[in-house]
Amino acid sequence: MKVFAIFCFILILIAAVPFAIYVWPTKYAYNRIKLGESDFPIRIHRVTGHAEQLTPAGWQPLGQSPAQVQIDAFERPVPSPSPMTPTPAVRRPTISPTPRQSER
Repeated sequence: MKVFAIFCFILILIAAVPFAIYVWPTKYAYNRIKLGESDFPIRIHRVTGHAEQLTPAGWQPLGQSPAQVQIDAFERPVPSPSPMTPTPAVRRPTISPTPRQSER
């Protein structure tokens, strides 16, 4: 009887591992995004976080691709730096001659 129990356990383990890898959890998490009055279905890749929106032409990328998004140590998106604007040059005021100075 002990051999039969071990055999059943191994058989269940052999069936459970592929199920856990290929069936649950699925590759994508499905959700909806509401913009104004419209609802749009989206799917998010569970491993990469890449989001796609369903359109009549098929699934289209939504937002930035994961390669362009930088993340910190806690896997949160890092805001992109703002473009640097050059500092304006300091101008010295020009002194125009006053009417009295020009008469001299």
